[in-house]
Amino acid sequence: MDPVIIHYLSWVLGLSIVFGLAAQFSRFCLVGGLGSYRQSRDGRRLAVYLAAIGVALLATTVIQSLTGIDLDATRPAYRSPDFAWGRYVIGGFIFGVGMVLARGCPVRSLVKVTQGNLQALLAVVFMALAAYAMTRTSLYASAFLPWVGHLSTNLTAFGIQHQDLASLLGGGSALYWVLALSISGLLFFVSWRWLPLRANGLGWLGAVLIGLVVALAFWVTGGSLGQAASDAAQMMNNPQQGLGLQSFTFSAPMGDVVYYLQHPTQFATITFGVVAVAGLLLGSFISALVRREFQWTIPRSWSEWGRTIIGALMVGVGSVLAMGCTVGHGLSGISTLALGSFIALATIAAGAWVALIVEAAFSRQAVMTCTEDACLAQHEAP
Repeated sequence: MDPVIIHYLSWVLGLSIVFGLAAQFSRFCLVGGLGSYRQSRDGRRLAVYLAAIGVALLATTVIQSLTGIDLDATRPAYRSPDFAWGRYVIGGFIFGVGMVLARGCPVRSLVKVTQGNLQALLAVVFMALAAYAMTRTSLYASAFLPWVGHLSTNLTAFGIQHQDLASLLGGGSALYWVLALSISGLLFFVSWRWLPLRANGLGWLGAVLIGLVVALAFWVTGGSLGQAASDAAQMMNNPQQGLGLQSFTFSAPMGDVVYYLQHPTQFATITFGVVAVAGLLLGSFISALVRREFQWTIPRSWSEWGRTIIGALMVGVGSVLAMGCTVGHGLSGISTLALGSFIALATIAAGAWVALIVEAAFSRQAVMTCTEDACLAQHEAP
């Protein structure tokens, strides 16, 4: 075990623990925020998510300017000139519908596991298996690549080398700063309107911590420590996997966890993503214990088990197809101003919104046909 690699992974673990702590006590969740807003126009949970994006974007821009980190070289390649619009739209929509059925995105499901939610545990297992199948088997290459590979545009044909908004608009670093400040400022304004600081200080604290952690992950993996880890890996007989400039995403890393569990004695299989999942679980569990929010809960009906499995499989498949999730595109990708991340997040939100509307319609119909209290309880809103 190379000490440089251990130092690198220790930093990732520390950042992940902070992410888990913040995600738990702030109730960080896009689908939860959309659900609250649709039902009662309560934008407080949505404000936490939007504020976290704003902090991540602003902090990443500052770090890039101060350190010279090349955000064109991220894993995954958010700014790639290969603009895979089909994957962003189709994968994002599948993911959005799936996270409504599964009662949460990967991050929220992991957090709920640490609070004793067995339905979330079931969701995490099937999300991980689907992500593993999409990234470690021939499933993507055989079932998706033959058709989705054609739904892409190579921007180099138009003289564009990167898909960040500043490059697409033909500007340089000055325009990049203008866009970053404008977008983050708009997100802060909307968040402040929905969630004044005096109303929920923990929500704002969680958003700030999550956004900073996303930006610092780029600094750790793309700075001197990340470069030293990559250099050390090149000298190994069994090089460390998953190195390179990156920040947090949690769908594909669930598949990495499955792969690691198949090879637990191989230190090289402990990737950024594996440590990120472990750290988030640890941080969230600590927060749940401190806040006394751990309580065993199970699904209320067999239909909930089936719904959860279907939704979790959609989340796992959709996230890999879209090359990101509510954190991967929503925070890390948007922090690089990648157009594909904005599109993917928009289609994720659209899929979730459609699923919430359809779910509400079915719930109303079910309540209208029920006459017993037990039946009514079965269909009450989540």
